[in-house]
Amino acid sequence: MKKTLRYNYRLNPTPEQEAKLIEFGATARGIWNLLLSETMRRYEFDTTFLFYKDMASLLKELKAFEEFAWIKAFDSAAAQQVARDLETALKNAFSKGRLQHFPKHKVSYKQKKLHNDSFRAVNNSNCIRIENGAISIPKVGKVPIILHRDLMSQIKTVTIQYRHGKWECSITQEVECKTALRVLNSITGFDINSKQTVVGSNGFTADNPKFLKRSKEKLTHLQRQLARRNKGSNRWQKTKQRINKLHGKISRQRLDFAHQISRQITNETDILVFEDLNIKAMQQFNGSMVADNVMGLITQLSKYKAELKGKLYHEIGRFEKSTGICSECDQQHALSLNERYFTCTACNTYQSRDLSAAKSIAKTGELDLVATGIVARVMPTSQQKSIIKMKVFELSKLVEGSEKKEAA
Repeated sequence: MKKTLRYNYRLNPTPEQEAKLIEFGATARGIWNLLLSETMRRYEFDTTFLFYKDMASLLKELKAFEEFAWIKAFDSAAAQQVARDLETALKNAFSKGRLQHFPKHKVSYKQKKLHNDSFRAVNNSNCIRIENGAISIPKVGKVPIILHRDLMSQIKTVTIQYRHGKWECSITQEVECKTALRVLNSITGFDINSKQTVVGSNGFTADNPKFLKRSKEKLTHLQRQLARRNKGSNRWQKTKQRINKLHGKISRQRLDFAHQISRQITNETDILVFEDLNIKAMQQFNGSMVADNVMGLITQLSKYKAELKGKLYHEIGRFEKSTGICSECDQQHALSLNERYFTCTACNTYQSRDLSAAKSIAKTGELDLVATGIVARVMPTSQQKSIIKMKVFELSKLVEGSEKKEAA
């Protein structure tokens, strides 16, 4: 089984190449706004929308006019990708399963004062390749790239964007996943909370680094400095760029932390059980805390890393109760947010609420997986006479024609 993944790399373009990248980003934004305006005009005329085929033919017709020479100077495959993205946005706006608004016009550079537009190039006939420390981009040339890791397979697409004062490219590749493990030797439940980012039922803990709180003093100083500047002046622009770069540093710190934690917990267990958290609702309650704790990011990274290693990722129901359940007798307790430890009223066991919640998540996930027939409990021959016995599972859903093997 293959999985499409993205890998981000830093670019070091020359001044001429940087001007070309800025121009292409603005062109992609202009094509988006042009096609969206034409789609809205068509809907007002006969209540129908323009979709990809109509958009692609429209772009081809417009290239013949002198007024639209800027479209002709743009990469045709990248222009088609803008049309595909707009078609996807239109379909998502009217899909019952997606909670997305109708697409909007993208803001111009004069209003936002940032060259953070992006465009996506497609690797047709190996036109995008990395040679001698540079990546070739259609109609731009060979742009120097910081290749901090080797490519896994052939490049499919490349998205170029200017973020937080740095040029970046996001390369999509198809990566081969390992064969699913037949015998799963361990199952671990993970509780994500505000005090500690992740608490595992096996005793694993990862404290919340709170990168935003660490940079809060410097960020507050810059924001006060920005408030004293004349809006739109050169000094106001410089201070705003410093704030933008600081936010970029915090974002990179969070991403690096999430990658390290997700890799560690994926290496230590075979079955990962998480809660299905409603991140959007939690952000309405305390957005900065949820963002600084990378709650949703850790689960996303853990899921794809488990699939790459052939391991099993599972999420319990969103409304399954886990907090306040005794890990010894399953007695339920009503706890406030300040109560980090509690004593069970039934068995008098003093325990951590986070560790007991993680153990409850592991139990619920195990029951779900066994009930749906995904895994089955087995007793390896090596543990039949042992006093200490580990939980071992065997994958039940097999490919047609395969036979079950005895757990060793």
